[in-house]
Amino acid sequence: MRNQQSVWGMLGLLCVLAAPVHALTALTESNSPFNFMEKGKPTGLSVELVTEMGKRAGVPVTVQLVAWNQGYSDAQAKRDTCLFSTARLPNRENIFKWVGPLATNQWAFFAKQGFTGKINKLEDARPYRVGGIEQDARVEWLKEKGVTNIVTVVKRTELPQLLTLDRKKLGGIDLWITGLYTARQVAAEAKVKDVIFVKSVREEDLYLACNPGVPAATLGSLQSALDAMKKDGTHKKIVDSYLERYKP
Repeated sequence: MRNQQSVWGMLGLLCVLAAPVHALTALTESNSPFNFMEKGKPTGLSVELVTEMGKRAGVPVTVQLVAWNQGYSDAQAKRDTCLFSTARLPNRENIFKWVGPLATNQWAFFAKQGFTGKINKLEDARPYRVGGIEQDARVEWLKEKGVTNIVTVVKRTELPQLLTLDRKKLGGIDLWITGLYTARQVAAEAKVKDVIFVKSVREEDLYLACNPGVPAATLGSLQSALDAMKKDGTHKKIVDSYLERYKP
C-alpha cells in the first residue's frame, strides 16, 4: 500500500512539474514614472517591478504599452492578460484579480499659471471644470465624491493644452487632475510650460489587475515574488530610484 501511495505521489508531482507555464501579457499606459517608453522599450518603476516579479515567479511576462481604455477593455476580455498600474477601486474589485500593491501614487490638481482659486479640500473643486482621462480611476473617484463638472479626453497631452484662466471659454478646463509625479512630463510632451501645482487630494495604491482567467497559482506566485522583493529591499530600491528623479 505504501509503495502504491508513493507511486501515486510521484505521478502527482510529475503532473505538477509538467503543467504548462501560464505566460502573461501585461498591458500598461504611458504614465511616467510608473510606465513609459524609452529607447523603444517599456520601462519605468512599475514595469521594472512587474518584470522582476515574473522572473522570480517563473512566469513569462510580456509588457505592452497601449492606450488606457484599450488596456482596460482587453484585460477584462482576454485570458492571461493583466493591466497595470491600476487603482483598486470598489467598482473594479470583482472585475479583476489583484496582485500588489506595486507602489503608491499621489493624485493632485494642477492649473494654468495665474489660477487664483482656493482649493483647500476636494469639495472646493466642485464649481470648476476638471479635466481627466476617460475611464481613469481619478475621474471615477471625482464623480463618486460629487465633483461632476468633468471634461474627459483620450490623450493625456490634451489636458494641459485645455487649461485656461477664462472660466467661460468653451471646451476649456480650470483644473487638471493627474498623478503628482506625472504632470511635469505630460506638460512637457504637450509643450505647455505655464502649469502649476495646486493641491494633492489623494494617495492611491497601484496594483497589477488581472483577468479572472489567470490561474490562482500564477497570481499567488507573483504576489509571493513581490512580497519577497519588499523584504529584501529590491522593491524600495526600484521605487526610490524613480520617485527621486520625478519629484515635481
